[in-house]
Amino acid sequence: MAGQIRMSPEELKSKAKLYGRSSDEIKDILGKLQGLQNESRGEWEGRAFEGFDRQFNDLRPKVESFSQLLHEINVQLNKTAEAVASHDEELSRNFGLK
Repeated sequence: MAGQIRMSPEELKSKAKLYGRSSDEIKDILGKLQGLQNESRGEWEGRAFEGFDRQFNDLRPKVESFSQLLHEINVQLNKTAEAVASHDEELSRNFGLK
């Protein structure tokens, strides 16, 4: 049995926007945190900061990957919305509705 989409194209696009905005927000936050990290690097010396810096740098790629995933979901939801709208248009022609 085929899967079903129980959302209108508009609902799909609305959800896509939320994923896209969330991706952008994560990038913005990560940029701000990187700035703080760079400031701290000039003001905080020693092994404690080295450990903190290492943890930050280890985590950063994971956060970037998550942001990218949200962006990809945005793109796929928009493509799905377009496909649903197109399919609906085709079906309506079968019934002489347009």
